Amino acid sequence: MSTVIDAHVIHAYPLSNLNRDEYGSPKTAVYGAVERSRISSQCLKRGCRIKIEDILGDKALRTRRVPSEVAAELCRRGWDEQEATDAGQAVALAAGVKGLAITDAGTTSVMLYLPAAGIRLLADLVENHRTAITAAAQQAKAEAEADAAKGKKKAPKPDKETAQQVKAIQTQVREIIASRNGAIAAFGRMLANTPEVTVDGAIAVAHAITTHAADEQRDFFTAVDDIPGTDNGSAHMGNAAYTTGTFYRYATINLDELIRNLDGDQQAATELIRAFLTEFAVHVPTAKKNSTAPFTPPSLVYLTVRTDQPVNLEGAFEAPVVADDTSGWTAPSITALDQHATATNAFYGPEALLAAAHSGTAHNLHTLTALGHHIPRLNDLVETITTTALAKAHQ
Repeated sequence: MSTVIDAHVIHAYPLSNLNRDEYGSPKTAVYGAVERSRISSQCLKRGCRIKIEDILGDKALRTRRVPSEVAAELCRRGWDEQEATDAGQAVALAAGVKGLAITDAGTTSVMLYLPAAGIRLLADLVENHRTAITAAAQQAKAEAEADAAKGKKKAPKPDKETAQQVKAIQTQVREIIASRNGAIAAFGRMLANTPEVTVDGAIAVAHAITTHAADEQRDFFTAVDDIPGTDNGSAHMGNAAYTTGTFYRYATINLDELIRNLDGDQQAATELIRAFLTEFAVHVPTAKKNSTAPFTPPSLVYLTVRTDQPVNLEGAFEAPVVADDTSGWTAPSITALDQHATATNAFYGPEALLAAAHSGTAHNLHTLTALGHHIPRLNDLVETITTTALAKAHQ
């Protein structure tokens, strides 16, 4: 059985547009036959990942611009700009990944995801094995052209010595592309046709939706011209879309998978778990942050350690929470979560629930019966759950 940490957060955001759709409106979801406001899983994961990388000082790059980044590094080392550009594109092609090409804009045709330190390592490889990389890139181009010809053309076979050089360089480039750091170990990675690059993420994050029905709210605005004219009009007018609501956010960490992805590095796993739980608990997406300042603290943070499976408590809100002009949405949302947790714990039994505790800023936390003991300070809550979970994972 895997050891998992589940994180449940009730978070009330004021008037804001934290995650926009293609029309600029807040994203939505229909759940329990009513429309809710939504923050996508991708939005939450990226925001948390960037923050975690800053905390740990170990950045990863999810980008199509590896060639230009390698070229920039070579230019810093004194290379001619054109030669550096050619070499940056060549080293990407030298991986020999089927379907990986260089576009007219000089980017890779697919995104790569590697530690930032990989750019320096690729530049080192270029400087030390320039001839072999050029040969590997030419071979990759020839094979791609042959594939595009659908059997009407065959890629020329290099001589034995060149073939050995190409294979060796492919291995070295792929090793760099396949390297991982904490963010990649946590959130995973996939690159088609290269199974050795694939990493099953140890952290799963759900789409966050409001615990209640939510409507879009429109705002008409004008921008006043600071230099007045005879027209007495605004310099710009427009409409913006916003929403308000109390969201349920959920994420889960598979400790065994995380430690395995980190090659058994317990210290790295500990630091990453602390950083993620702390950031996920208080996370506020940054869209339109300067025009809405939605930086509220969470109402409830509920963390558990389980030894059976992740348990998402979204079902507490399948019947939308109803508020009146005195209760608001937060208090009844916390009550609904507590009641659903009671039923869930009875269903699964107590054996697999190793630890449970909560914190938050809501006024009704003293009424909770199923969310474990109350730990007022977030850092203490995170430390308690992390220590308990890792102790179990070490057994």
